[in-house]
Amino acid sequence: MINNAALYAGLQGARFEKLDEAQWDRVMQVNIKGTWLTSRAVVEYMRASGGGSIINIASLAAVFGLPYGLDYVASKAAVIGMTRGMARELGADHIRVNAVAPSAVMTEGTEEFFGEKFEKAKAVIAANQLIPRNLESEDLTGTIIYLASDASQFVTGQTHMVDGGSWFL
Repeated sequence: MINNAALYAGLQGARFEKLDEAQWDRVMQVNIKGTWLTSRAVVEYMRASGGGSIINIASLAAVFGLPYGLDYVASKAAVIGMTRGMARELGADHIRVNAVAPSAVMTEGTEEFFGEKFEKAKAVIAANQLIPRNLESEDLTGTIIYLASDASQFVTGQTHMVDGGSWFL
């Protein structure tokens, strides 16, 4: 199961002390509670079938930081913490739980998030990666297929950075 739903596009960035409380609550509701609820919904089916793989989509923002986006940063850091805790709880059931933490994926949501600064943000992001290009959705496919497959049957509780070498975990 892949937990990929998240609030990101459309968020109004602000200094942490000026973030809108209602926005904060919506981000936590979707990004954290949504991940918990969907995982909870599948775990009995995975146990009954002898195991499985839960893949949580986190973000580079959780370990790197993102100014003016503390709500998003905190939610994705919580996803990494949930991944680790769930892995410890579910390992005996042969259920692996891992996270994928991409840098900014070039989607319509990312373009909406950066707005008029999108082109400049793309250039800055690419320049700060060891592989100096922007991350496309397709760049996540190999990592996700690996984590969903039996090739990763002894991998759990890990956060896999897919970020062109922006950050070493």
